[in-house]
Amino acid sequence: MFMRFLEDTNWLPILSIVLGSAALSVLGDSVGSKYGKKRISVFKLRPKITSRLITALTGALIAIGTIAVMAVLSQDVRTALFGMKMLKQQMYDLQFQLTQSERDSEQMRVSLAEASASLDLTSFELDTMRNDQYLLEQEKNELEAALRVMREESAQLKRELKSLRSEAIALSANVLLGQTAFEPGTSRDEITAGLNSLKQQVRLNVLTRISDQSFTRLRDVPVEFDAETEEALITELLSSDTRQYVRALSGENYTVGENLRVMIRLETGSSILTYRDGEPVYRKFFMNDRAASKSTPEEILHVFLRELRNKAINDGILPDPATNNIGTLDGEAFFNAVEALSRITEPVIISAVSSGDIYTEGPVVIDIVFEE
Repeated sequence: MFMRFLEDTNWLPILSIVLGSAALSVLGDSVGSKYGKKRISVFKLRPKITSRLITALTGALIAIGTIAVMAVLSQDVRTALFGMKMLKQQMYDLQFQLTQSERDSEQMRVSLAEASASLDLTSFELDTMRNDQYLLEQEKNELEAALRVMREESAQLKRELKSLRSEAIALSANVLLGQTAFEPGTSRDEITAGLNSLKQQVRLNVLTRISDQSFTRLRDVPVEFDAETEEALITELLSSDTRQYVRALSGENYTVGENLRVMIRLETGSSILTYRDGEPVYRKFFMNDRAASKSTPEEILHVFLRELRNKAINDGILPDPATNNIGTLDGEAFFNAVEALSRITEPVIISAVSSGDIYTEGPVVIDIVFEE
């Protein structure tokens, strides 16, 4: 311990102060004695007082020298002698900052506790919401499963109902069974002949449809036309100065039985030339990007034909009331168009060109043309 003390002690300033003080003391004593023996007076003081004054000045010089040496050799001494007030002010400021920091720390601790409590509450609410979401998803899955079952049952019931109806109904109401047209100025005899030809067409279509629907080869089916309606129709056609169409429609639903009698309803109206022979009925631009599109050529043409039907109906073509069709496309022509479209790899314009003049009553007969 003692050796550690000796090693840690800064002996240089201590020895400097001791030696300096001893030297100044000897010097002061020598000067004081010298001035005392010579009885020298300073400031008109008595020699004895002068000697004491010199001794006092010597002690002051020792103190000043000690302070100077310590100030030169030690930063701590300089700070203690000349910067104590500043240190006290800094300590006061630091103490104030420490107090303020402790106060802020306490406030932050309180805020942290409140935030922690709020976080716990939020976490609890989040867990509750997750549980509710899980329950809702379970209920949703159960409802979707129940809905799928109900849809399947509904589809099954619709199929069964359709099957029952198809088995029971041999001919539905509002089925287009035949049509014809009369130009203005047609005579009564020509109108009567045209209506008789329409009647024969209707009887043949009725017999064919009922035989196909009932899977029974019938020889004849009674078909009746209202005589008063027919006479009024002839009168209207004779007085018309425009082309008129006549359509024959089934009156109601008919089932196969012993008393099967089919009533026919005749309708007439203005027959307007809607599309001329060779005129495009509908055109559509198709990018034909096989990489981006997943549609097959068959699907593309089916969509094209549906859009064609909608446009023709909007243009005034009368559809079949039972099927909403405006005409038929020959199967061979359709598959030829599919094959032609499948060979085309560039953008193409699909056009439906009328094959012959097409009037209000239809049917719409077209050729499908591709323009690269």
